[in-house]
Amino acid sequence: MKLTNQSVIALLWGLLYLVMGYTSHQLNGPIAATGYIWLPAGVTVAAFMLTRTARWLPVIIGFVLAQLLLGWIENRDLLRVSLFALDEIGVAAIAVALVRMTQLPMEGLYFVRGLLIAGVACSTVSAAIGAAWFLFVKDVPFWPTARIWAASDLVGILIVTPVLAGWSRFHAMRSGGMDRSDFLLGLAAFIALGITAYVIFDGHSLSNFSAGVNFALTYVPLFFAAVVTLLWGGRGGSLAVAMLAFFALLNTVQGEGPFAAFADNYSKHSLLEAQLYLAVAALLCLLISALKTTREQLHEDAAQWKSDVELALTVSRQLVYSIDPHSKKLCWNGDLQGLLGVPAGAFSELDQVLAHVHPDDRQQLRSRWLEDIDDDARPDLRFRLLLPAGHITDMTDMSAVLLDADESVAMVAGAWRLHIRDEERQPSQGPAAL
Repeated sequence: MKLTNQSVIALLWGLLYLVMGYTSHQLNGPIAATGYIWLPAGVTVAAFMLTRTARWLPVIIGFVLAQLLLGWIENRDLLRVSLFALDEIGVAAIAVALVRMTQLPMEGLYFVRGLLIAGVACSTVSAAIGAAWFLFVKDVPFWPTARIWAASDLVGILIVTPVLAGWSRFHAMRSGGMDRSDFLLGLAAFIALGITAYVIFDGHSLSNFSAGVNFALTYVPLFFAAVVTLLWGGRGGSLAVAMLAFFALLNTVQGEGPFAAFADNYSKHSLLEAQLYLAVAALLCLLISALKTTREQLHEDAAQWKSDVELALTVSRQLVYSIDPHSKKLCWNGDLQGLLGVPAGAFSELDQVLAHVHPDDRQQLRSRWLEDIDDDARPDLRFRLLLPAGHITDMTDMSAVLLDADESVAMVAGAWRLHIRDEERQPSQGPAAL
């Protein structure tokens, strides 16, 4: 069963590679050496990043077979197709393997860095090898071929890989996930992205404007793509970039839109310009998604840390506080309601706290907090608290004074420990104990 699952996964990767390759060839049209669009580069990088290294062999075989089948369908030279597959797939595997050797988590900014390193390495090395082959075999100029080859591979990686990486870990959203307002605003931005991309790149809708105005309007879809990424996260941002790429590439290939308007022959210039535009869009959404993920992870870690501290304080029957000596405001951490029976709002002022201290201990505690700044040998203070209501609780105050550079009191921080009476420690004697 395990081998069957790996074979099915390799077959699916191969089919996706075949579909993306055929689509790229249809968009490129007739080419001399290399095309401007090569989406399978993103499929190979995504597959190697998402699959364990020990399971790469079936995936590599699936990619090679897909490339050979694509060459057979289009009546291409099988030797040239085999060398192309060895170049593209082999270089991608080596680059991703080197990135994975760093053992960094593939999420947040680490994912962006790993993707950029793998993408630049794959596109640069494979373009250099392919352009050198065309130079020595067919006497095709090296630099123009390498430049277009590298651009097409890099943009294919930046567009396709985030989509596959984000949605491969998709799970149904549970309660407490995305807010309804964020979803609706993101949906509105996504629809606006589709409408503006269609109108701007269609070429006929804005025919009354000058070419410069039409080109400047290409920044509008970028704004909506950024909004979608902020509200929906990385998955939504990858979908936004994919939809933007669909409209930009399809219309540019048809000789429509702002990029085609600046070129006499769109197959030589406009597709490369559209590729650079989409690369910027993909990088923008990737960075926004990474920063959003990092911020959410920090908030989650902080919330978990606070929950652990609150639990530890509750179990040990302690409360932690800090006092601003100027405003005489207190900030509490711990189960104030459960231990003393008062809400945090009723214990936020210094006078409110001292009002519940036993009259014989009140002045001593006030002096300890506001007047006694000799912190070299500050002993713990045992006092009585008239809480919970109707009870007297023995407490111990453990506190310290933090001083400013001018030796004035900047903050008083400390903890209260509740003492459990002996009768509270003994279990109640019920009928079962008799």
